[in-house]
Amino acid sequence: MDAITKNVFLIERIRHREKAQWLKRIIESQMGVQDVSVNSSNMLMKVEYDSNVISPQKMRMLIRSVGCDLLIDEKKIHDRLKQKGRLKRDIISFFIASVLFALSFFTWNYTWGFIAVGVTGFIFLLFLVILIKEQRRNY
Repeated sequence: MDAITKNVFLIERIRHREKAQWLKRIIESQMGVQDVSVNSSNMLMKVEYDSNVISPQKMRMLIRSVGCDLLIDEKKIHDRLKQKGRLKRDIISFFIASVLFALSFFTWNYTWGFIAVGVTGFIFLLFLVILIKEQRRNY
């Protein structure tokens, strides 16, 4: 009796999007794997397989043998995707803060110019600290 299982895994430490298709072919070539699809925008791999023949740990071992990694725990996958979303948000916030900081120097000739430079400089540093802290957090 076949025990067909569908799981979603996250591919990590991958340098090029084209390599995702190569990893897909590696997993597809294994006995017990019925279907594999890879979303190359967020590196999610959906695998339909017979759990009596192949396990997620074996798939992870295969992916690790070519220098990448496969997250198989759903909670870790969810946390990692949230972290990637935060990175985009934090980079955009940091960029906006740095533009405002640079523009605040044009107000230096006014009496309130030093306040504008100080406030935008503080905001700039705050977003820098947030960006660094979020990316150093271990999930």
